[in-house]
Amino acid sequence: WQTSWQTLKDHFRQAGEVLHADVMMFDGRSKGCGIVQFASAADAANAIATLTETELDGRNIFVREDREAAPPPNAAPAPGGRGGGKFGGGAPAPTSGCQVYVGNLPWTTTWQDLKDQFRVAGEVTHADVATDGAGRSRGFGTILFTSTRDAAKAIQLFNETEFHGRTIEVRPDQYS
Repeated sequence: WQTSWQTLKDHFRQAGEVLHADVMMFDGRSKGCGIVQFASAADAANAIATLTETELDGRNIFVREDREAAPPPNAAPAPGGRGGGKFGGGAPAPTSGCQVYVGNLPWTTTWQDLKDQFRVAGEVTHADVATDGAGRSRGFGTILFTSTRDAAKAIQLFNETEFHGRTIEVRPDQYS
């Protein structure tokens, strides 16, 4: 109940670039929750995937995408407008979504295989397997989800699991 906005911001910096952090207050007392705005949807997904059930000021925390549409009061706008996606301040722009990287794929994996496997986590907008100039798989791919929440769920469900005989890595895509 004593967590400051600075402590909250410092804790969430582990997951990526934090633009704004705020502890929700009522009559001068903490409500026991806060809002953190990230520079990118990938950073927000990383926070959801890695900081849930971590300890902050002696309490375990639960991290999720904020369901509200408005940014926190007095929040600075994200660079380039609302398109970067964020945790806390609102949902990513409908056209952007949140992309995850999937590594160590079997050479035979197609974009359809990825889409079919990962739709369990949420709505998949696009799936792709990287290929070389000859059209052969490079062993990794990307999946674009409509929301940060779905991308985070995919990371939680599939990272370090077996897919067609190989242990795959699933993480926020650093190039999206």
